[in-house]
Amino acid sequence: MQLNRFDLNLLVALDALLRERNVTRAAERVFVSQPAMSAALHKLREYFHDPLLVRVGRELELTARAVSLVEPVREALLRIQVMLGTQPTFDPKTARREFTVIMSEEAVPGVLPELLRTLSSEAPELDLHIEMISPTALSRLEYGEADLCLCLESLHMFDLRTYPDSIRSAPLREVKWVCAVSDDHPAVQGESLTLEQYVGLQHLFGRPGGYAGSADQLVRHLLGIDIRIHMTLPSLLQLPLALPGSTLAATLPERVAQIYTPALPIKLLRLPFEVPRTQEVLLWHKRHEPDPAHTWLRELIGRIAQSS
Repeated sequence: MQLNRFDLNLLVALDALLRERNVTRAAERVFVSQPAMSAALHKLREYFHDPLLVRVGRELELTARAVSLVEPVREALLRIQVMLGTQPTFDPKTARREFTVIMSEEAVPGVLPELLRTLSSEAPELDLHIEMISPTALSRLEYGEADLCLCLESLHMFDLRTYPDSIRSAPLREVKWVCAVSDDHPAVQGESLTLEQYVGLQHLFGRPGGYAGSADQLVRHLLGIDIRIHMTLPSLLQLPLALPGSTLAATLPERVAQIYTPALPIKLLRLPFEVPRTQEVLLWHKRHEPDPAHTWLRELIGRIAQSS
Protein backbone atom coordinates (compact mmCIF):
# COMPACT_ATOMS: atom_id res chain seq x y z
CA MET A 1 0.00 0.00 0.00
CA GLN A 2 1.37 3.43 -1.00
CA LEU A 3 0.43 5.63 1.95
CA ASN A 4 0.72 8.84 -0.09
CA ARG A 5 -2.16 7.55 -2.23
CA PHE A 6 -4.39 6.37 0.63
CA ASP A 7 -6.32 8.46 3.14
CA LEU A 8 -5.68 6.62 6.41
CA ASN A 9 -8.99 7.96 7.74
CA LEU A 10 -10.63 5.53 5.33
CA LEU A 11 -9.35 2.64 7.47
CA VAL A 12 -11.97 3.47 10.10
CA ALA A 13 -14.72 3.46 7.49
CA LEU A 14 -13.38 0.25 5.96
CA ASP A 15 -13.35 -1.51 9.33
CA ALA A 16 -16.95 -0.44 10.00
CA LEU A 17 -18.08 -1.60 6.55
CA LEU A 18 -16.33 -4.95 6.89
CA ARG A 19 -17.87 -5.56 10.31
CA GLU A 20 -21.40 -4.30 9.65
CA ARG A 21 -21.78 -5.27 5.96
CA ASN A 22 -24.27 -2.45 5.75
CA VAL A 23 -23.61 1.19 4.77
CA THR A 24 -26.20 2.68 7.12
CA ARG A 25 -25.09 0.68 10.16
CA ALA A 26 -21.44 1.35 9.35
CA ALA A 27 -22.19 5.08 9.27
CA GLU A 28 -23.93 4.88 12.64
CA ARG A 29 -21.02 2.92 14.09
CA VAL A 30 -18.50 5.68 13.37
CA PHE A 31 -20.93 8.62 13.77
CA VAL A 32 -20.94 9.90 10.20
CA SER A 33 -23.77 10.45 7.74
CA GLN A 34 -24.92 7.75 5.37
CA PRO A 35 -23.86 9.79 2.27
CA ALA A 36 -20.38 10.25 3.82
CA MET A 37 -20.04 6.49 4.34
CA SER A 38 -21.25 5.83 0.78
CA ALA A 39 -18.59 8.24 -0.49
CA ALA A 40 -15.95 6.43 1.59
CA LEU A 41 -17.03 3.08 0.14
CA HIS A 42 -16.71 4.52 -3.38
CA LYS A 43 -13.12 5.66 -2.67
CA LEU A 44 -12.25 2.30 -1.14
CA ARG A 45 -13.60 0.45 -4.17
CA GLU A 46 -11.49 2.62 -6.46
CA TYR A 47 -8.35 2.08 -4.41
CA PHE A 48 -8.68 -1.69 -4.07
CA HIS A 49 -10.12 -2.18 -7.59
CA ASP A 50 -12.76 -4.35 -5.96
CA PRO A 51 -16.44 -3.82 -5.04
CA LEU A 52 -15.74 -5.07 -1.48
CA LEU A 53 -19.49 -5.33 -0.74
CA VAL A 54 -21.85 -6.95 -3.25
CA ARG A 55 -25.57 -7.45 -3.04
CA VAL A 56 -26.79 -11.03 -2.68
CA GLY A 57 -30.56 -11.04 -2.47
CA ARG A 58 -31.51 -8.37 0.09
CA GLU A 59 -28.16 -8.47 1.93
CA LEU A 60 -24.65 -7.21 1.22
CA GLU A 61 -21.87 -9.81 1.31
CA LEU A 62 -18.11 -9.38 1.43
CA THR A 63 -16.06 -10.19 -1.66
CA ALA A 64 -13.05 -12.48 -1.33
CA ARG A 65 -10.79 -9.39 -1.27
CA ALA A 66 -12.87 -7.85 1.50
CA VAL A 67 -12.73 -11.05 3.57
CA SER A 68 -8.92 -10.99 3.29
CA LEU A 69 -8.91 -7.45 4.72
CA VAL A 70 -11.04 -8.09 7.84
CA GLU A 71 -8.30 -9.25 10.21
CA PRO A 72 -5.42 -6.99 9.00
CA VAL A 73 -7.58 -3.83 9.07
CA ARG A 74 -9.01 -4.56 12.51
CA GLU A 75 -5.59 -5.36 13.96
CA ALA A 76 -4.00 -2.26 12.40
CA LEU A 77 -6.63 0.02 13.93
CA LEU A 78 -6.38 -1.64 17.32
CA ARG A 79 -2.60 -1.33 17.34
CA ILE A 80 -2.88 2.35 16.45
CA GLN A 81 -5.41 2.78 19.25
CA VAL A 82 -3.09 1.07 21.74
CA MET A 83 -0.11 3.11 20.53
CA LEU A 84 -1.96 6.41 20.94
CA GLY A 85 -3.15 5.47 24.43
CA THR A 86 0.20 4.13 25.64
CA GLN A 87 2.58 6.35 27.59
CA PRO A 88 6.25 5.40 28.13
CA THR A 89 5.68 5.45 31.88
CA PHE A 90 2.61 5.00 34.04
CA ASP A 91 1.90 6.78 37.29
CA PRO A 92 -1.32 5.31 38.76
CA LYS A 93 -1.82 8.37 40.96
CA THR A 94 -2.29 10.73 38.01
CA ALA A 95 -2.87 8.69 34.83
CA ARG A 96 -6.28 8.86 33.18
CA ARG A 97 -7.18 5.58 31.53
CA GLU A 98 -10.23 3.41 30.95
CA PHE A 99 -10.27 -0.37 31.21
CA THR A 100 -12.91 -3.03 30.67
CA VAL A 101 -12.43 -6.25 32.63
CA ILE A 102 -14.53 -9.38 32.06
CA MET A 103 -14.90 -11.44 35.23
CA SER A 104 -16.51 -14.77 36.04
CA GLU A 105 -18.64 -15.19 39.14
CA GLU A 106 -16.22 -17.28 41.17
CA ALA A 107 -13.64 -14.47 40.96
CA VAL A 108 -15.98 -11.78 42.29
CA PRO A 109 -15.81 -12.53 46.05
CA GLY A 110 -12.04 -12.67 46.40
CA VAL A 111 -10.94 -10.18 43.76
CA LEU A 112 -13.49 -7.49 42.97
CA PRO A 113 -13.87 -5.75 46.37
CA GLU A 114 -10.09 -5.44 46.91
CA LEU A 115 -9.55 -4.39 43.28
CA LEU A 116 -12.08 -1.57 43.62
CA ARG A 117 -10.62 -0.44 46.95
CA THR A 118 -7.09 -0.41 45.57
CA LEU A 119 -8.02 1.49 42.42
CA SER A 120 -10.01 4.10 44.32
CA SER A 121 -6.99 4.88 46.52
CA GLU A 122 -4.01 4.22 44.22
CA ALA A 123 -5.40 5.08 40.78
CA PRO A 124 -8.25 7.58 41.31
CA GLU A 125 -8.29 8.73 37.66
CA LEU A 126 -8.56 5.23 36.24
CA ASP A 127 -12.06 4.26 35.03
CA LEU A 128 -12.96 0.60 35.38
CA HIS A 129 -15.90 -1.21 33.77
CA ILE A 130 -16.69 -4.77 34.89
CA GLU A 131 -18.57 -7.19 32.64
CA MET A 132 -19.65 -10.70 33.57
CA ILE A 133 -18.30 -13.68 31.67
CA SER A 134 -19.95 -14.90 28.49
CA PRO A 135 -18.89 -17.10 25.55
CA THR A 136 -18.01 -13.91 23.61
CA ALA A 137 -15.26 -12.92 26.07
CA LEU A 138 -12.35 -13.98 23.85
CA SER A 139 -13.77 -12.25 20.79
CA ARG A 140 -14.15 -9.07 22.86
CA LEU A 141 -10.46 -9.30 23.73
CA GLU A 142 -9.64 -9.88 20.06
CA TYR A 143 -11.72 -6.90 18.92
CA GLY A 144 -10.30 -4.59 21.59
CA GLU A 145 -13.69 -4.24 23.27
CA ALA A 146 -12.30 -5.56 26.57
CA ASP A 147 -8.83 -5.42 28.08
CA LEU A 148 -8.69 -8.39 30.46
CA CYS A 149 -10.67 -11.51 31.26
CA LEU A 150 -10.50 -13.21 34.66
CA CYS A 151 -12.22 -16.58 34.41
CA LEU A 152 -12.11 -20.32 34.93
CA GLU A 153 -9.66 -22.03 32.60
CA SER A 154 -12.37 -23.63 30.51
CA LEU A 155 -11.78 -23.88 26.78
CA HIS A 156 -15.08 -25.75 26.63
CA MET A 157 -16.85 -22.51 27.59
CA PHE A 158 -15.43 -20.84 24.47
CA ASP A 159 -15.87 -23.94 22.28
CA LEU A 160 -12.09 -24.10 21.68
CA ARG A 161 -9.36 -26.75 21.85
CA THR A 162 -6.67 -24.16 22.56
CA TYR A 163 -6.42 -20.41 22.99
CA PRO A 164 -5.69 -18.35 19.85
CA ASP A 165 -2.01 -17.43 19.35
CA SER A 166 -2.89 -13.79 20.02
CA ILE A 167 -4.20 -14.49 23.55
CA ARG A 168 -1.85 -14.50 26.52
CA SER A 169 -2.72 -16.15 29.82
CA ALA A 170 -1.43 -16.27 33.39
CA PRO A 171 -2.58 -18.80 36.04
CA LEU A 172 -4.03 -17.35 39.24
CA ARG A 173 -5.78 -19.48 41.89
CA GLU A 174 -6.96 -23.04 42.14
CA VAL A 175 -10.71 -23.48 42.54
CA LYS A 176 -12.16 -25.96 45.04
CA TRP A 177 -15.72 -27.15 44.42
CA VAL A 178 -18.20 -28.07 47.18
CA CYS A 179 -21.82 -29.17 47.40
CA ALA A 180 -24.18 -26.81 49.25
CA VAL A 181 -27.60 -27.83 50.59
CA SER A 182 -30.15 -26.51 53.04
CA ASP A 183 -29.41 -27.26 56.70
CA ASP A 184 -32.66 -29.24 56.90
CA HIS A 185 -32.28 -31.13 53.61
CA PRO A 186 -34.21 -34.40 54.16
CA ALA A 187 -31.77 -36.56 52.19
CA VAL A 188 -28.55 -35.09 53.64
CA GLN A 189 -28.60 -35.62 57.39
CA GLY A 190 -24.90 -35.75 58.19
CA GLU A 191 -21.81 -33.79 57.21
CA SER A 192 -20.76 -36.02 54.32
CA LEU A 193 -22.16 -37.46 51.11
CA THR A 194 -21.75 -40.77 49.35
CA LEU A 195 -21.42 -40.76 45.58
CA GLU A 196 -24.82 -42.47 45.32
CA GLN A 197 -26.42 -39.77 47.47
CA TYR A 198 -24.79 -36.99 45.47
CA VAL A 199 -25.86 -38.33 42.08
CA GLY A 200 -29.44 -38.76 43.33
CA LEU A 201 -29.88 -35.18 44.53
CA GLN A 202 -31.91 -32.53 42.69
CA HIS A 203 -29.09 -30.46 41.22
CA LEU A 204 -29.07 -26.72 40.65
CA PHE A 205 -26.27 -25.11 38.64
CA GLY A 206 -25.18 -21.73 37.30
CA ARG A 207 -25.30 -21.55 33.49
CA PRO A 208 -23.70 -18.39 32.06
CA GLY A 209 -25.76 -16.31 29.65
CA GLY A 210 -25.08 -17.10 26.00
CA TYR A 211 -23.57 -20.52 26.70
CA ALA A 212 -24.80 -22.76 23.89
CA GLY A 213 -24.29 -26.17 25.50
CA SER A 214 -26.46 -27.84 28.09
CA ALA A 215 -25.85 -27.44 31.81
CA ASP A 216 -25.21 -31.20 32.00
CA GLN A 217 -22.39 -30.82 29.45
CA LEU A 218 -20.88 -27.89 31.35
CA VAL A 219 -20.89 -29.86 34.61
CA ARG A 220 -19.36 -32.89 32.88
CA HIS A 221 -16.52 -30.72 31.58
CA LEU A 222 -15.87 -28.83 34.83
CA LEU A 223 -16.42 -31.61 37.38
CA GLY A 224 -15.84 -34.77 35.39
CA ILE A 225 -19.14 -36.37 36.41
CA ASP A 226 -22.48 -37.08 34.74
CA ILE A 227 -25.41 -35.79 36.78
CA ARG A 228 -28.81 -34.52 35.84
CA ILE A 229 -29.20 -30.76 36.29
CA HIS A 230 -32.81 -30.13 37.27
CA MET A 231 -32.67 -26.31 37.37
CA THR A 232 -30.28 -23.56 36.29
CA LEU A 233 -29.67 -19.96 37.27
CA PRO A 234 -27.67 -17.44 35.21
CA SER A 235 -25.01 -16.93 37.90
CA LEU A 236 -23.10 -19.01 40.44
CA LEU A 237 -23.56 -16.14 42.89
CA GLN A 238 -27.31 -16.75 42.94
CA LEU A 239 -27.21 -20.45 43.74
CA PRO A 240 -27.02 -20.33 47.58
CA LEU A 241 -30.04 -18.02 47.75
CA ALA A 242 -32.27 -20.77 46.31
CA LEU A 243 -31.24 -23.49 48.77
CA PRO A 244 -32.77 -22.74 52.21
CA GLY A 245 -35.85 -24.89 52.82
CA SER A 246 -35.53 -26.68 49.48
CA THR A 247 -34.45 -30.16 48.41
CA LEU A 248 -32.03 -28.72 45.84
CA ALA A 249 -28.26 -29.12 45.90
CA ALA A 250 -25.81 -26.70 44.31
CA THR A 251 -22.24 -27.50 43.35
CA LEU A 252 -20.18 -24.32 43.30
CA PRO A 253 -16.75 -22.90 44.13
CA GLU A 254 -16.08 -22.92 47.85
CA ARG A 255 -15.12 -19.22 47.86
CA VAL A 256 -18.58 -18.31 46.56
CA ALA A 257 -20.43 -20.60 48.98
CA GLN A 258 -18.54 -19.32 52.03
CA ILE A 259 -19.87 -15.80 51.50
CA TYR A 260 -23.37 -17.02 52.30
CA THR A 261 -22.82 -19.50 55.13
CA PRO A 262 -22.93 -16.83 57.90
CA ALA A 263 -26.24 -15.47 56.62
CA LEU A 264 -28.11 -18.49 55.22
CA PRO A 265 -29.15 -21.83 56.80
CA ILE A 266 -27.03 -23.90 54.42
CA LYS A 267 -24.17 -26.34 54.88
CA LEU A 268 -21.21 -27.20 52.68
CA LEU A 269 -20.09 -30.75 51.97
CA ARG A 270 -17.02 -32.20 50.36
CA LEU A 271 -17.66 -33.74 46.95
CA PRO A 272 -17.52 -37.57 47.09
CA PHE A 273 -15.36 -37.89 43.95
CA GLU A 274 -12.15 -36.50 42.49
CA VAL A 275 -12.71 -33.28 40.56
CA PRO A 276 -10.39 -32.39 37.65
CA ARG A 277 -7.97 -29.61 38.59
CA THR A 278 -9.65 -26.26 38.05
CA GLN A 279 -7.95 -22.89 38.18
CA GLU A 280 -8.62 -19.27 37.39
CA VAL A 281 -6.64 -17.58 34.64
CA LEU A 282 -6.13 -14.01 33.51
CA LEU A 283 -6.39 -13.53 29.73
CA TRP A 284 -5.39 -10.59 27.53
CA HIS A 285 -4.41 -9.81 23.93
CA LYS A 286 -0.72 -9.71 23.12
CA ARG A 287 -1.01 -6.22 21.61
CA HIS A 288 -1.26 -4.83 25.16
CA GLU A 289 1.99 -6.32 26.43
CA PRO A 290 4.15 -3.18 25.84
CA ASP A 291 1.62 -0.94 27.64
CA PRO A 292 2.86 -0.14 31.20
CA ALA A 293 -0.65 0.77 32.39
CA HIS A 294 -2.03 -2.55 31.20
CA THR A 295 0.90 -4.36 32.78
CA TRP A 296 0.30 -2.55 36.08
CA LEU A 297 -3.38 -3.58 36.14
CA ARG A 298 -2.57 -7.19 35.19
CA GLU A 299 -0.03 -7.46 37.99
CA LEU A 300 -2.41 -5.84 40.48
CA ILE A 301 -5.19 -8.33 39.69
CA GLY A 302 -2.69 -11.18 39.89
CA ARG A 303 -1.47 -10.11 43.35
CA ILE A 304 -5.00 -9.69 44.68
CA ALA A 305 -6.15 -13.07 43.33
CA GLN A 306 -3.17 -14.98 44.64
CA SER A 307 -3.41 -13.44 48.09
CA SER A 308 -7.15 -14.07 48.53
